[in-house]
Amino acid sequence: MIQLITLKNVSKIYGEERTTIKALDGINLEIEEGKIITVMGPSGSGKSTLLNILGAMDKPTSGEVLVNNIEIGSLPERKLSNYRKSQVGFIFQNFYLLPNLNVIENVLVPIVPFGISEKDRIKAQELLEIVGLGDRANTKVSKLSGGESQRVAVARALINEPKLILADEPTGNLDSETGKSIVELLINLAESGKTLIIVTHDPRVVSLVANHPLGESIWIKDGKLSDQPTYDLNCW
Repeated sequence: MIQLITLKNVSKIYGEERTTIKALDGINLEIEEGKIITVMGPSGSGKSTLLNILGAMDKPTSGEVLVNNIEIGSLPERKLSNYRKSQVGFIFQNFYLLPNLNVIENVLVPIVPFGISEKDRIKAQELLEIVGLGDRANTKVSKLSGGESQRVAVARALINEPKLILADEPTGNLDSETGKSIVELLINLAESGKTLIIVTHDPRVVSLVANHPLGESIWIKDGKLSDQPTYDLNCW
């Protein structure tokens, strides 16, 4: 497989002087294109910080972050914005849908700054079909269930055809069965060649990914990677 992501001695420190917090501490990591990765660890371990750095939502204090052999940590904001637009799809625990817009309008939100064409609208409808919401395109998102809202968020993350999908606790606000269906949907999407990284507290998500031929688990504690899982893996 092709190497997509390389982290070299990446650290992230918040605060100043005596109040500093080291969210990431000398992380070295390589992720191949097309892999399905879970990142697991206790609260405050650095999981979300790692995801934010990979998505160029934050910059490391030190070290290098290479995506497709480009060191994104040193890119100017204009190029970082283009990277986020063209390379990365984000999925969040809280969905972050806009309540005043309907379903298809929420899917199209990432490309609003660049102008929405009829081709974009057709593509958004196709994505809604893929996530099982083809008949809800004109529904206000306030009328959706949690699982439906997360499916809209998945479609939104795919509108720019990203190579990298970053999901931060995508099942955190869902019941177990709905959460399982969302993870299975993400895995199916990743099988088309996308790289999927899921931050999670849920050992069942880790178990589901671990049983996939492209699956791999990363364990993190106190800002450092660990080879030893500290959680029991349960079945769904």
